Amino acid sequence: MFRCLYLIGFLSMIWVAAQDIVPDDPEVQMQMHAMFYTARVACADENMIPYANVLQFNNTGDLPDDKDRATSMCYFNCFFEKSGLMTDYKLNTDLVRKYVWPATGDSVEACEAEGKDETNACMRGYAIVKCVFTRALTDARNKPTV
Repeated sequence: MFRCLYLIGFLSMIWVAAQDIVPDDPEVQMQMHAMFYTARVACADENMIPYANVLQFNNTGDLPDDKDRATSMCYFNCFFEKSGLMTDYKLNTDLVRKYVWPATGDSVEACEAEGKDETNACMRGYAIVKCVFTRALTDARNKPTV
């Protein structure tokens, strides 16, 4: 009986360890951050939105209900597409886990399913991005800091 419990505990630890994300080396991280910056600037040029909308979304996972809402949705869809975090409404799991939040379980699949019936590209992409951010913010709030 104790051997069985020990084996289950040991296998659980191996499974959890396998979920760990290996960070990129500093040079690759710098390249990725430069690429994210390039994507952010390009999308800001294409979708002129108030910076306050970006800040609100990054802090709450939601956009203000104003005249810039649709353009803001296009901005976030654009950023995820141009940065490589998402291609054709499919999330790049490795990039999302390294640079946005360490998605676990069925989070990626659940977020990709968001807005799948939406015909507007910006709204469909935004639904996925919002799901990712909402889950990331929820995970961050639920993890104690030491």
